[in-house]
Amino acid sequence: MRVVILCGLPGVGKLTVANGLARLGDYRVFHNHLVFDAVEALFPFGSATFVELRERLWLELLSRAVRERVGNIIFTIAGDRALRSDFLITLASALSPLDVEVCWIELVCGIEELEERIASADRSRFGKVTSVESFRQLNAAGAFPRVILPPGAITVDTSGLSSEESVAAVNAQVNQAKRAA
Repeated sequence: MRVVILCGLPGVGKLTVANGLARLGDYRVFHNHLVFDAVEALFPFGSATFVELRERLWLELLSRAVRERVGNIIFTIAGDRALRSDFLITLASALSPLDVEVCWIELVCGIEELEERIASADRSRFGKVTSVESFRQLNAAGAFPRVILPPGAITVDTSGLSSEESVAAVNAQVNQAKRAA
């Protein structure tokens, strides 16, 4: 069983790549906004309860899915000011004893392209940032800090790549990591 963790700034293509990988292989896509939106419906973003519940639900759902061998999983996650910077290290510790192959991939792209992607209409479906001006303000205010990646994480630059090319680039890295394991 394999878990692919796709992380990066809003707009780098995490969900696009996750859905593309799912079409290529047998993956279940666990998009971070599924939990984010549920918790935010009841508790204010950034509140202690929001932070605790969101992280606990991500950890519990992923760990349980692995223990119950539901199949290969892709989890998308973006750092935000309410996410503990070491959350991915905590996630790695939770998954490590569960006999699962984990592939950590950080997606990046140039800022101009990132801003073009932010304005994409399909992002509003999950309540994502869709305004370039809002993104700029939030980013300048430190709303999207980098998270600490576990050792062995791979960075894939999607700058200038189509959706299909981004999926192919990530798929190649996942397959290479699988062969190395």
